[in-house]
Amino acid sequence: MRQLLPDLTRVTTRFDREVEYESSAQPLPRVVPVTEADLAHLPAPVARYLRRAGVVGRPRVHNFVVEMDAELNRGPDQPWMHTPVLQVSFVEHPSRLFLLRTRMHGLPVSGLHQYSDVGASMHIRMLGVLHVADAAGEAFTHAETVTVLNDFCVMAPAVLIDSRFTWQPLDDSRVVVTFHNGGRIVRAQLAFDAHGDLMDFSSDDRHALATDGDTWSTPLRAYREFGVARLASEGDAIWHYRDKPAWTYGRFHLRSVRYNVPPNELPHAEQLDAHE
Repeated sequence: MRQLLPDLTRVTTRFDREVEYESSAQPLPRVVPVTEADLAHLPAPVARYLRRAGVVGRPRVHNFVVEMDAELNRGPDQPWMHTPVLQVSFVEHPSRLFLLRTRMHGLPVSGLHQYSDVGASMHIRMLGVLHVADAAGEAFTHAETVTVLNDFCVMAPAVLIDSRFTWQPLDDSRVVVTFHNGGRIVRAQLAFDAHGDLMDFSSDDRHALATDGDTWSTPLRAYREFGVARLASEGDAIWHYRDKPAWTYGRFHLRSVRYNVPPNELPHAEQLDAHE
């Protein structure tokens, strides 16, 4: 059985090894375009969103590479940290490799959120090796399954035609989506505006750590064409609590998205260096 790399492995090394492993385990199949018939089973707001994103006539998505600039904080009263992010995701067997670089107390910090069939983990290291934070286990994996669902909804909407998603319409602008990934099942509510753009994603299934709230949401804005699809270029990550004010811990600006990237063109961790 495949095992996660040891905790002592540098996160940049882990990222490169896992990208190589997943690209080998999930080779790109023959390109097949999304058709109008692929949208027939979707609720009206979701089908409208996919059409507006421009996925019809474009290839189905099997992997995607995302570069973004983030601002993150460690608490409601903590300073914002500029955080370049490099993400590589695979679709058939959902895998997510989210690599970040930032600075804390003036020192370089690297972090990796990793998700695969084996499970999910988070490792944050200062100076490459000094422990800052770790997380793993079934509760964390369940929570990160929500993050994977969010990625598909926001950054790779063509994936939503897949049978692993089931839908419950609420009204003309809101639906509940259920994502079945093997034995893991998570749900979220999607809210669309009058034009058909996805404006918010919220879920009660993502809490795993002590600081996590009751509901997680990612309001979206600033849609633009990325060449592969029309997507939201900006969004926030917010924890909502029953007994205290909401905490916005992340602000994200999408710089680039690529779909169906050949193995020899997938990025290495060093690609983040230019954006620190």
